Amino acid sequence: MLFGAISAYYFQYELQMQFEAKRHEVRLNNTHQFNSLMALSVERIRQLTIALPSFVEIQDASLPYNTSKVYRRFEKFWSNFQLDMGVEEATLYSISGDMTATWGGQQNNTIMHSQARKKEWNKAFKSESATGLIDCSQICRIYAYAPVLKEKKVVGVFSIAASLADAVLNFNEISHADVLVIFTDTIAVSSDKTIWGKSIAAASHPQNIIPLVQRASLSYTLSDTSTQPIRYVESNQTYEISRVKLEPNFTAEGMDVLVVDNVTSELNVVKKNTERMMTIIGIGVLLLLSLLYLLLSLPLKRLRNIAQSIPLLGQGAFEQLRQEINLKAKVTFDELDVLDQSAVALSYKLESLEHEVAEQNLSLRELVTEVTREKEFASSLLSQAEAIIATTNAEGKINTLNRFGSILTGMSTGDLIYRDMPEAEFLSLKQALVLIEQGTQDRHQHESVLLGADKMQHTISWVHTRLNNNFLLSVGMDVTELKNSQQAIHHLAYYDVLTDLPNRSLLLDRLKHAMNRSARSGKDGGLLLINLDGFKTVNDTLGHRAGDVLLQDMAKRIGPCIREEDTISRIGGDEFIVLLEELSDKSIEAAAQAKAIASKIQLSLNLPFQLEGHAHKITSSIGISLFKNHDAGIDEVMKQVDIALHQSKSQGVNGICFYDPTMQQSLTDRFNLEQELHIAIKANQLALYYQIQVDSSGHPLGAEALVRWLHPERGVITPFHFIPLAEETGLILAIGQWVLEAACTQLNLWQNSEFTKHLTIAVNVSVHQFRQPDFVSTVISVINTHSINPMLLKLELTESMLVDNIDDTIIKMEELKKLGIRISLDDFGTGYSSLQYLKRLPLYQLKIDQSFVRDIANNVSDQAIVRTIIAMAQTLNLNVIAEGVETEEQRQLLFVSGCNTYQGYLFSRPVPIDAFEALLRAS
Repeated sequence: MLFGAISAYYFQYELQMQFEAKRHEVRLNNTHQFNSLMALSVERIRQLTIALPSFVEIQDASLPYNTSKVYRRFEKFWSNFQLDMGVEEATLYSISGDMTATWGGQQNNTIMHSQARKKEWNKAFKSESATGLIDCSQICRIYAYAPVLKEKKVVGVFSIAASLADAVLNFNEISHADVLVIFTDTIAVSSDKTIWGKSIAAASHPQNIIPLVQRASLSYTLSDTSTQPIRYVESNQTYEISRVKLEPNFTAEGMDVLVVDNVTSELNVVKKNTERMMTIIGIGVLLLLSLLYLLLSLPLKRLRNIAQSIPLLGQGAFEQLRQEINLKAKVTFDELDVLDQSAVALSYKLESLEHEVAEQNLSLRELVTEVTREKEFASSLLSQAEAIIATTNAEGKINTLNRFGSILTGMSTGDLIYRDMPEAEFLSLKQALVLIEQGTQDRHQHESVLLGADKMQHTISWVHTRLNNNFLLSVGMDVTELKNSQQAIHHLAYYDVLTDLPNRSLLLDRLKHAMNRSARSGKDGGLLLINLDGFKTVNDTLGHRAGDVLLQDMAKRIGPCIREEDTISRIGGDEFIVLLEELSDKSIEAAAQAKAIASKIQLSLNLPFQLEGHAHKITSSIGISLFKNHDAGIDEVMKQVDIALHQSKSQGVNGICFYDPTMQQSLTDRFNLEQELHIAIKANQLALYYQIQVDSSGHPLGAEALVRWLHPERGVITPFHFIPLAEETGLILAIGQWVLEAACTQLNLWQNSEFTKHLTIAVNVSVHQFRQPDFVSTVISVINTHSINPMLLKLELTESMLVDNIDDTIIKMEELKKLGIRISLDDFGTGYSSLQYLKRLPLYQLKIDQSFVRDIANNVSDQAIVRTIIAMAQTLNLNVIAEGVETEEQRQLLFVSGCNTYQGYLFSRPVPIDAFEALLRAS
């Protein structure tokens, strides 16, 4: 049943398609017939227009002057013409275009017709041949114009107007369809006499067809009929309303022809045929549907597939069309196969053509784009280029000048563009420009300074070439900013940013030239290397901003101390070098001159600096090196003055030292020692020696752990020879960590013996080690790692730690004290201790320096100092220990003064752990 229903639907579809095709053919026939009838009507009226003047002998009626005679003669036949020939109006015009006589129309002396009719009148008059047209300016009619000849001369134009009714009625008789002619009337007409706002010119069966179309116009618009007919259903009747496409020669502006055809019977036939077929299908559904399927479905399906695929060609979907047609190899071919192959072949051809067109379009578009770009570039170059572009003569007189050049220079046509150039420079330039103008030189490039419209001087880089019209093309780039940038870059490359003094690069260049001049003149030159003592402390305590201010002030103070021919340079950090030139040719006098300048600088730098609102007194160290010839190169001279500075600092603060060749050997030894110390730390060449600490009865209380370097070649090296180096190089941190670890390891061993578990170990802590942010946490970690009693560990700090950042020092000491660690202030009395700070420190012990103990037996001052230290310690409830006790007399004086704890050679020198433990057993 489903198959039967599909077949019935298919049959109905086919019938509907046939019906639509038939209706399409009918509409085409209607169009052809109506256009043919209109052509016949126009031709008939045109021929009639030609014949009537001769028939009534108008040309013999004394034209063009006897109008009344013409009128009377034509009037005899007018009624017959109207009835027999369907003529509605006849008009006779003079050669001037005036209406001389009219029949069936208005009587006046003017030409009452549209521009189209005027055109036809002129055509008939000038070509001396008959013409015809349809005009709907006021009412749709067929008009014809024919010249009236008399003795082979045009004496007038005769016109006939006929209604479209004959053509409409003839069409109705032939096609059995109703026709309706409507037009756009310039005169307002009531809406009940119009259809879609247009007036009715003619209609077959107007009493029926006009109301019908008016009702249909309520549901459809006139534009709905432009592409396909509309089907209007009323009272079970279906009417097809279609628009006839009129040929241009047989229509008028605003004129439309509608064909109304009752297609009810045809649709009923389709319906009846469909019902009949469904009945047949119902009887023999299986057999008939199978047969229809075999005979119709496959071919129709292929046709439909092709029909549906063909539009893909217009869409450019060629591959999709080939996939849908899907050609297969066959033994036999029918017409559909040929159609499939043709469609596929056409797709390949169109695709190829499309690719070619696309490539050509792309090439054309690229060409147009390139031409446009070049044109835009050429047109915008002069107006937008940020360069002076001018055409001039050799004198510099401006012929043309672009916008940028006009704005920059403030000049215009006729001005001299080189008017600000010095005369000598202009004459030289003019010679080159004349050569270019004559064609003997291609181009000339130079720079000049130009006074701009902004009254500022601009450096212009010019390029001049010759144009074909004998003018010079001068292009100038404003390189002022470039020059300024180059100067700024040069300044950055050769001058220190902070102090604006020459940097190392510029100093070395000047030193090279100074050494050459010294070699030629025989006069000495010299270098002063200046370094601040304690600059790092300023940086660490007051901050880098204060350090920068200090360096800037330092540069300002050094400047007035040197001569005009000398150079001051900052080479990095807090190091300044003064290059001295033109000293005496006698080395002794040259040295004295250099020493005098150095002393002057040092005195200036010794004055207090104002930093962060406070006065700070800072000293400096200066190294001096002299040179006279090329025996020592630049690097060697720089190395010598560096050695001199190092020697000056090693002798103490605020020193001045000349380079001595023996210093080089000392520096080499120091460098070698530093490398060996690196190895010593990694190779476990360090060892702890212990010096016993006893009470007044001689009983051991503990020991101070002192580091020794067990050098494989030099033997035992004391801290005096390597600790200062370690502090300068930063190795003191690794050494300090090792000492702390080794001391705590020994404490752990002592804790396990009844004989030694009460002993303490004092460990020296360097400034660098104590200043580490994680110092306290490091100590805690070591204590926990070795599981020792913190109260047995004593840390010895120097007074120098109290100078900087006392608050941070107190915080760290408080944290250590809370753990039970005891803190001893080493070398007390030799540093910068303030009693105000001392009372705030959480100390356990003061250690009297050995310098006060050494001469205590013979020096009253030392005795007084010792008694004062002991009294102060007792007042502050602090323990006191004296170091450097070597004689019994010294110990006795200390005891009498109130000191009950001692350390020194009287009891034992620092010894290895084995010897120390043997000493304990002996005591």
